[in-house]
Amino acid sequence: MPNPESLIPNLMRSIRVKSYAKINWTLDVLFKREDGYHEIRTIYQTVSLHDRLRLIETTDILEISCDDQRVPVGDTNLAHKAARLLRDATGVKSGARIEIEKRIPVAAGLGGGSSNAAATLLGLQRLWRVELPEREMFRLAAKLGSDVPFFLIGGTALGIGRGEEVYPVEETESENLLLVNPGFGVETPAAYARLSRLTLKESARIIPFTLFAAKAIRELPLAASNDLEETVSAAHPEIAEVKRELLSYGARRALMSGSGATVLGVFDNSQASKRAQSKMRRAGYWSVRARAINRQQYWNTIFDRAEPRAGSK
Repeated sequence: MPNPESLIPNLMRSIRVKSYAKINWTLDVLFKREDGYHEIRTIYQTVSLHDRLRLIETTDILEISCDDQRVPVGDTNLAHKAARLLRDATGVKSGARIEIEKRIPVAAGLGGGSSNAAATLLGLQRLWRVELPEREMFRLAAKLGSDVPFFLIGGTALGIGRGEEVYPVEETESENLLLVNPGFGVETPAAYARLSRLTLKESARIIPFTLFAAKAIRELPLAASNDLEETVSAAHPEIAEVKRELLSYGARRALMSGSGATVLGVFDNSQASKRAQSKMRRAGYWSVRARAINRQQYWNTIFDRAEPRAGSK
């Protein structure tokens, strides 16, 4: 006898997933590779700012909706691509409607699209009741984008290659971050295309390990650096201005995240970050207070409880 629920199409399951943003404590660009990408060394960090995804099981179609009109909702959306890759890899026949509640700015150096893709991979495994081996999940994530595999780990992690090879490292704590965006996005390929100063290939083996040898991982918030900042700021002077303002408002360190245009400020306490946020908002900037999220916090909070079936009590 068939399950009665299988005869009622609208009794679909759904699940909610938090899609966390990332910052880069360090971003060292080493050289351009033969495949056209740049070899990098970076220290990733998940932070408390997040989008919310609601994944709803459908009979067969894959569709996206988003409350931010700048986000594409067709098959070019990374979450849509993630769903399609996972379905092809598992042979699942079900579909999904992916509703994205956007809080991470678009093209902001915070990994919003990559995080959405990883959250979709993780959430749809639960929704569709499938499970891929870890190695296969990372392979799919790397196909979607350089930052996507990091969001299968969370916390503080070392990224090498084009950023897709990720390794957990000692966690960094930073409770009082302020994220400020000047109101425009920077496309990652354009940021790398402007970069003319590159280090020698030999540095690829040295850069991350100097941090580990000096036991300096915990000091990253005050030792952060970004090789892309100089050239991107030259093209977009607003980024340098935001950085100057954050430092004048008491930030111990201010740094562009990823390929920009978001700048992060590291503050000593919540009162200082609140005052700076108020001033930045009065100046017309998007500004959000955040904190570093470690791996345990990431995995303890990424999934909300699965919603009951429609019509159930």
